[in-house]
Amino acid sequence: MTVILPELPMGKEFEEFISAYFQSSGLYVERNIVDRDIEEILELDVITTDYNQTPPLIKILEIKSGKWGFPDVFKLRGWMDYLKFSSALLIVNNNKDHIEFIKEKSSTLSIDIAVVENLEETATALFDFYPSEDINQADVMLWRFSYWTEKNLLRYLNQKKKAQKDRKSYWALEKYYNEISNGLFFTESIVERVEKLYASYREHPRISAQCASEIVGGDFEDKNATIPTKVFSETFYTCVLNDLQISTFIEHRSRLALLKNAVDFKLYENAGITSKTEGYYHESFGVKFNFLPHTFNVGLEQISTHKYFHRYAVFWQWFLYYFGGFILLDYESQEYELLSEKTGIPVDEIPKAFDAYQILFPLEDGWFKTVSNSNIRFLKMFSVPFMGIGANVRRLMYTETGKFDDLKVTGLHTFNDLIKWNNLVVELLKR
Repeated sequence: MTVILPELPMGKEFEEFISAYFQSSGLYVERNIVDRDIEEILELDVITTDYNQTPPLIKILEIKSGKWGFPDVFKLRGWMDYLKFSSALLIVNNNKDHIEFIKEKSSTLSIDIAVVENLEETATALFDFYPSEDINQADVMLWRFSYWTEKNLLRYLNQKKKAQKDRKSYWALEKYYNEISNGLFFTESIVERVEKLYASYREHPRISAQCASEIVGGDFEDKNATIPTKVFSETFYTCVLNDLQISTFIEHRSRLALLKNAVDFKLYENAGITSKTEGYYHESFGVKFNFLPHTFNVGLEQISTHKYFHRYAVFWQWFLYYFGGFILLDYESQEYELLSEKTGIPVDEIPKAFDAYQILFPLEDGWFKTVSNSNIRFLKMFSVPFMGIGANVRRLMYTETGKFDDLKVTGLHTFNDLIKWNNLVVELLKR
């Protein structure tokens, strides 16, 4: 990449820097979650889910890069009560006099405090608060680039919405993203969360095709729209930064949210925690999610028999936003080993983790595709800038020099595809 991360991250960049450590430790990470109705109630910096515990432990992380004090501790305690969380962590980048006294008082409120004054010693400062003993600094860097990519995609969406107020697609995409990333989180019952997620998913079954229709002057409201060949080619072969790079990101984010909450439901149900699994639904014939397609309910029961299904949300978060949604077939055995290392799923169980996507979201001919002359198996209709993140993962993980030229790949277009994906993410990050 020819873009550089800030050496001294502040504000949102400091939040992303800290988040990357927790992400790299094997936790599921959700960021920048806003509770907004008539007006904004609160914004959570980070929520982590630890699937090493049964049921999964969900924790609030509040990250302060500037001034902080007891008011921040009490505010965090208020959020915990509001959201019915049992613990939280306040992470700050400057120390205070009597810090041990502050930590002791905070602990009585079930709040821990971590001080990260020296960024080079971040792993040591946070050591007690995540499950991994060894954080790979390359992972931290790559996750920061991935967060930056997401941030710039959403900024790009906001810019286009302001510049072209008559385009319905931008308003619909913003609404869809907010529905799957913000409001639903503040619903305690997972059944109700899944119902809201699926309602959004059902409302936008072909949103990328509708966006493509509007790109060529068609009607966004056309529910039967298809992606014109020209737009498809520009998006996935020429790798142009366009509306479909946003819509495909949001569509797969929606599926990931559904997958995570469905898995969480089974884990809490198995643990007998009814406050998380009850809802205003009517159970019929043993089906909890009677508002979902029969195939989803059957699929959920099927994947819940998999030994490592409890880590599927972590697996798919890594596969989408770190690995870029593809497998480099020239390094297939190493790819599976790397996936196993990062997600905690043994190599021989990874095919089941991949199958889970097709089981829950059946797609004719499956979700994965390999094209002629490119030795890559990739997820269909995935946002290309994140594939650029994945290209850089392979550059760093499979060469001693960190150069694309030293990747040993076959196939006429394999190398060029990796370069095109890299170039697009660089273009987006430079905006």
